[in-house]
Amino acid sequence: MTQGVIGGLLGGLLLAGTAMAAPPPANPQSPSSPGYHIVRPGDTLWDIAEAYLGDARAWRRVRDLNHLSDPYHLQPDTKLILEENSPLGIDVLHLEGEVWAEDVDGNRRPLLTGMQLGAGQSVVTGPFAFVSLRLEDGSQVVLPSSSRIRFIKEREQGIVRVRLERGAVESKVTPRPGEEHYQVETPVGIIGVRGTHFRVREQAGGATTSVLRGAVAISHDGRPQGRVREGEGGRLDSRGRLTRVALLPAPTLLPDWRGAGGVLHARVEPLPGAIQYRLQMSRDSDFIELVREAVSDDGEFKVEDVPAGAYHVRLSAVDANGIEGREAHHVFFLRGVGAHR
Repeated sequence: MTQGVIGGLLGGLLLAGTAMAAPPPANPQSPSSPGYHIVRPGDTLWDIAEAYLGDARAWRRVRDLNHLSDPYHLQPDTKLILEENSPLGIDVLHLEGEVWAEDVDGNRRPLLTGMQLGAGQSVVTGPFAFVSLRLEDGSQVVLPSSSRIRFIKEREQGIVRVRLERGAVESKVTPRPGEEHYQVETPVGIIGVRGTHFRVREQAGGATTSVLRGAVAISHDGRPQGRVREGEGGRLDSRGRLTRVALLPAPTLLPDWRGAGGVLHARVEPLPGAIQYRLQMSRDSDFIELVREAVSDDGEFKVEDVPAGAYHVRLSAVDANGIEGREAHHVFFLRGVGAHR
């Protein structure tokens, strides 16, 4: 049995739709932030342009900034950029262990929950550490231990780029009309989306992705390599070759689990095609507040030093390509020292 505490993940939103002729937003600064507006039912581009820019005729500018193909029907909860140089705000939702922000000169400062980061900064997690981040449009990113990413905003295209420099990252991206606006850049290629839930992990000589909702587009050296859709995984090697496979099903948890004295013992039923299994524990069902992750080669887990309490647990299997499969979700209650199941 191989044990390890590493990893992490998460968050996201879907959209609803309608629009046209309604009064302008009563308070354009809420719930929006400077530089962008979150669409509410009844909003129109000309009302938004008048409220924020002081001229309804500036609606075309808003249309072009957001690459809107249908400016007459705005989707509620969509983020509309109002300024070409709008900043990228990144909020720290939750962290566990040692996590740092690093500037372009290599200077580090410890991260704390509630802090805000900007584009150009790197986020670095130490051993046994996790951090959950929220972008200004509601997209959520979770970074596991021993990982490193850098956020870059391409202002002209309105694209947020996450450069995965080490380890892994999981994203739930808020959909937005128009072109792909969120990308994960790896050493071997770029994975771009409009809005979806997916994972990316750096691998020896390549990178893998697992798509849990939506689809991603993969490119190498500027050339499209194909799309990986919901329920599929992909491995991109250093030469740009994409291997696409179906995700392994969620593993079955055996009923003999037990949790007491700060230790969780759990086993999963062996799954054909799996070479490894991953277990993650969180205080919330959205897996923002991750506290532990363990990896096992044989499906047996012993996770130690877990405070007593209720936890959401998810289990997944990893195939020979290094692609993580679908998730099984459970709720466990761990009792304190001296208690029994």
